[in-house]
Amino acid sequence: MRFLEHHLYISNANSTHRDHRSGMTLVELMVSLVILMIVLGAVYSILNLQQTKSIQVTRTTVLQTDAQVAFTLVKWDLLLAGLGYPYELQDALQLTNVGSDLTLKGVGLGFEMNRTQWSYLLDDVNGTTLPVRRWDDSLANFQVGDTIIVINEVRKAIHQNLIVTGIDSFTYYDPIWNIATNGFMLHIGPSITARAGLMVFRRNSDTYNAGLTYTLSGDTLMRGNEALLTNVEAIQFRYGIDTNGDGIVDSWGTNNNPPFNANYVNKWAVRFTMVVSSEGMAGYQTLDDSVTIENDPPYTYPLDSDQQRRKRAILSSVVYPQNLQPPEGL
Repeated sequence: MRFLEHHLYISNANSTHRDHRSGMTLVELMVSLVILMIVLGAVYSILNLQQTKSIQVTRTTVLQTDAQVAFTLVKWDLLLAGLGYPYELQDALQLTNVGSDLTLKGVGLGFEMNRTQWSYLLDDVNGTTLPVRRWDDSLANFQVGDTIIVINEVRKAIHQNLIVTGIDSFTYYDPIWNIATNGFMLHIGPSITARAGLMVFRRNSDTYNAGLTYTLSGDTLMRGNEALLTNVEAIQFRYGIDTNGDGIVDSWGTNNNPPFNANYVNKWAVRFTMVVSSEGMAGYQTLDDSVTIENDPPYTYPLDSDQQRRKRAILSSVVYPQNLQPPEGL
């Protein structure tokens, strides 16, 4: 009996000793919680930083993609400026408001080309009918009531303000290619004389007479009456002239200075620069308090506190609109 009691005493003592060793004091528990909070805080900071970086990368990617698309559209408009516009009319491209507004004139501009009525003369003309090409896309064909202009190979308007009074369909057999071409016989008045191959254009009142204007309204780039791109901080247009034909533009100007003049027989160039910014980004701030995008003449604008938290893309290009170049020999 003594042996059994002694054995139970030893077992209870060991059990009590084991419970004491495997437990945690309040201090140890608090230290563990503090360590856990530090670890969780570090993990949260890393995840939050990664999320912020991911949002910044996404916004920057969208910014650059939108800017490139809009930039390409502006460039396409510039390249086609003056299409069907007689060279002797020197206002096919106009700069105003210190180079931030641009007006382009022509029959068809950029992606409106599929809505531009034009054709070449299929045969010589000496009378009151014009044989022209008939396109599969009906939007490109002439209609009764259209005001048309005939331009020669150096874009000189030889007949203007011709009114289409009637249209007849016919088939024209091309003697050179020996193929049949679907065409229209445009009835006009008065009688004119013109050679085959000259260009016939419809005078579009929007893009030919009034022109298409790029303006910056707030942070939105407007193309005519339509918004083309938002978050545009600045845009500048310059044009200049390569007076000696060495491929280098000698002078750049704004506000129609220097003016376009047919006496300049070399290249006319158009330079445009656009600044597009993202939305404000947490944890980002530029060290600059202003942005300069031109140096001839200079153009600098200040950044406010909100703009300093934005990333921006600056795109610039120089184009040589072929339709604005004076004919050779002038």
